[in-house]
Amino acid sequence: MTLSKFVVMDLETTGVSAAAGDKIIQIAYVVLENGEKVKTFSSFINGADQIPEFVQQLTGISLEDLEGAPAFQDIVPEVLTDLSDACFAAHNADFDLPFLNEALEEAGYLPFEGPVVDTVELSRIFFPSEDSFRLGELSASLGITHQNPHQADSDAEAAADLWLRIHTKLQQLPSAALKHLLSLATSWKSDMYPLVAEAYEKAAETEHNGIETYRGIAVKKPAASPRGDRSEPVLLEDVLSTFKQSKKMEAVFPGYVFRSGQAEMMTFTDTIFSENETGLAEAGTGTGKTLAYLIPAALHAWNNKERIVVSTETIQLQEQILKKEVPLLEKLLPFKPKTALLKGRHHYACLQKVERLLENQLHESYETMLARSQLLVWLTETQTGDLEELNLAAASHLFMKEIASDPDSCSSPDCPWFSRDFYQRAKQQAREAELIITNHALLLTDIAYESQVIPAYRKAVIDEAHHLSEAASRQFGISLEYADMARLLNEFAGRDQKGVLDRALEHLPERLNRLTIAFEDAKQEYHDTFLMMYQYLSHGAGTSESGDRARTVHMDRKWALVQDAAARFRAVMQDILDEWVFLQQEAAEKDLPKLTAFFQELEDKLSLVEKLILQQQEGYVYWLEKSAKGPKQSITVYSSPTEVDHLLADRFFRKKKSVLLTSATMTVDKSFTYMIEELGLEDFEIRTLQVASPFRWKEQAAIFIPEDMPLIKEDGEELYIEALVETVYRLSIVTQGKMMVLFTSYDMLRRAYRLLQPMLDESYLLIGQGVQSKSRTKLVKMFQQFDRSILFGTSSFWEGVDIPGEDLSVLVMARLPFPPPGDPVFQAKSDKLKKSGDSPFMKLSLPKAVLRFKQGFGRLIRSEKDSGFIVVMDRRIITARYGRKFLKSLPEEVAVYEESIHDLESRAADWFRKGL
Repeated sequence: MTLSKFVVMDLETTGVSAAAGDKIIQIAYVVLENGEKVKTFSSFINGADQIPEFVQQLTGISLEDLEGAPAFQDIVPEVLTDLSDACFAAHNADFDLPFLNEALEEAGYLPFEGPVVDTVELSRIFFPSEDSFRLGELSASLGITHQNPHQADSDAEAAADLWLRIHTKLQQLPSAALKHLLSLATSWKSDMYPLVAEAYEKAAETEHNGIETYRGIAVKKPAASPRGDRSEPVLLEDVLSTFKQSKKMEAVFPGYVFRSGQAEMMTFTDTIFSENETGLAEAGTGTGKTLAYLIPAALHAWNNKERIVVSTETIQLQEQILKKEVPLLEKLLPFKPKTALLKGRHHYACLQKVERLLENQLHESYETMLARSQLLVWLTETQTGDLEELNLAAASHLFMKEIASDPDSCSSPDCPWFSRDFYQRAKQQAREAELIITNHALLLTDIAYESQVIPAYRKAVIDEAHHLSEAASRQFGISLEYADMARLLNEFAGRDQKGVLDRALEHLPERLNRLTIAFEDAKQEYHDTFLMMYQYLSHGAGTSESGDRARTVHMDRKWALVQDAAARFRAVMQDILDEWVFLQQEAAEKDLPKLTAFFQELEDKLSLVEKLILQQQEGYVYWLEKSAKGPKQSITVYSSPTEVDHLLADRFFRKKKSVLLTSATMTVDKSFTYMIEELGLEDFEIRTLQVASPFRWKEQAAIFIPEDMPLIKEDGEELYIEALVETVYRLSIVTQGKMMVLFTSYDMLRRAYRLLQPMLDESYLLIGQGVQSKSRTKLVKMFQQFDRSILFGTSSFWEGVDIPGEDLSVLVMARLPFPPPGDPVFQAKSDKLKKSGDSPFMKLSLPKAVLRFKQGFGRLIRSEKDSGFIVVMDRRIITARYGRKFLKSLPEEVAVYEESIHDLESRAADWFRKGL
């Protein structure tokens, strides 16, 4: 069957369920024949008694628009004529087609039963690197005109253009990719097999578009990296003089405004590198911090022919630097600095694993088959093999693990994929680079493994430096999840490993049988060890308030039972490993590599059991964690050094010529003392700089503190939450939403959400982290999409969230962000401070809370045009002696109002009337 006619349709409805009585209020479609638009149709539909406020706000359609419009049955003949011999297409066909068919049957007609394609599914497959598959975001990204999102006529036009793009992309794919897609197309929801088959028949066997076919897989060739002749040294003074020429800068940097603070930080950074010093620079929001260190770093690397590493805490900032800041850097400088992005190897696809995966033709879940399809298209496009580029279907964690590079992936030139391996390519690019952009996790891994990952360097920039200590605690620590070793033990009996062993040791049946029995014993002993840990956890030894965490520092009688079980497991495992030493001499040579990798991983995991349970050391804290869901033995054991300051000092700072540490939040009470101590820099000569934010804080922001809020210690948490919700509700009426509420615990967030939800009418959208979704990106997009939205967020929303403009005008802090007392590392540090006679609160809790508070404050004002106010619900900020430290950490110009909730409500109304 050849598909040549498509009807791309979109419906607007009063709700999400035709079966529940929701009605179509607008229908639109575009008829495509042989790739050409031959007809468009659009009409409002009269028949709905009411349109919910939420739908009106989303679509802009009211009951007045439906007056005089035809009823659905009046347009059915024309619709069915156009659908005759056509393929139905829609962006989310699972929504539009059932609505259409329900309406057709209600009008007395048969439902549509022809072929169907869904442009959501197909966009996932053919544009696998897009950030979002919503029609609006896809249209913007692909340059498709879409003037009125959520109106059927505009949506249908955009979906039709999207379908044409998808079809064109399909026809451009090389033969090798199409061959694999053909075997997967029957698993798709869309009836695409005929079109994929047609494209495959027409596809050229030769290489094209820089794509090569190797071992049956189509892969993008690496781009050549042209390098211009090295010019004369470039001085920072010359670059700064250009920065002061507004007209010249405007041509490169639209909307550019000269910032003296940015220039000051450039000079500071240049001095740090030139004088081989260690520097700490706090750069307020809006300073232009990233360019302020990138420009002098690039100049220094270029002029001195040396390599500089730039490290960030988050992958997002790492990507932003590469995709946004580096291209700008290339426009501003008279040369193109050679940059490379380097991540941990598990971020890269392993082509050897991909080949094995594609050889396995077993039919798996829909999500896995869809992910395979996305992978095939992506491999024809990616230059990096960075799995972060892929926006895979849901439940992709296991799939990612299946294709991600690991220590055994293409690690030898003997591997047929070695010369094309993405991780090896990334390392080679890093060796050739002047600026290496990486993240704290890899930087610290490199330190732990003594420079085996990142090419040698002597100078570095640490951005988001307030996270370096916590990142070091994670990276210098170890952990073992029950499933880690259980997977390996089960794998032995699985089809793969057992088959290899059967072949390798068929001449030694008794030894193979002994090994099989030993593995069964090991599985039982391992299971028993983790059940003992569950019992230990259940007894409440050190259990946190949420009941999902316990510390295991004290070697009491109950913990000794866990160690006894672990010792039995170790004994059985040692027998297995000893047996393997003998069997290596007897196994068939060709089977050895795979078996060796398997037993090496077993040995590595056994080493973790020993270090975490049987050989606990001083200076480390140990704890267990169990999620609320899952079987009893689903426990993770953790270990982390109590202090990392000396590790950072000895293994990083002392080995580097110069390091710049920077962040928007590094000082407490205008002092760098806390950060210097946290990072182990007390014995170093330090140069510091504070760059004030260029924003007009007096006009752009204010702090509101309700002086009649209850105090939790005196009035109880329930009364506090009720007052919090009442205040948020009253403010939301004044502000019409546009509000984010930051919590310090999920429990308080959930309780506040449940209280506020029934108080709001349909015109408001209440979004809760962990309620609608856990994805921060999805929640922010939902928040920005609706006019009257309120977002409840916790830990991850206190920083790194960028919502500029009018979308966010009010920020509410439910509590001052003190670290949770149940955190094992935090508690271990507190215990150490107590023993030395220091105050854990003043030296640890308070500084951490102040830095977090500053990060939260930074969510509100993101540009010179933003304005809004922050409501701090926690009265300790004015009643406690330490409270003023929070306020003193903010720009001095910010006005602070301490008034009753009623008066603050009036002040908020005045603020909005003045044109917030």
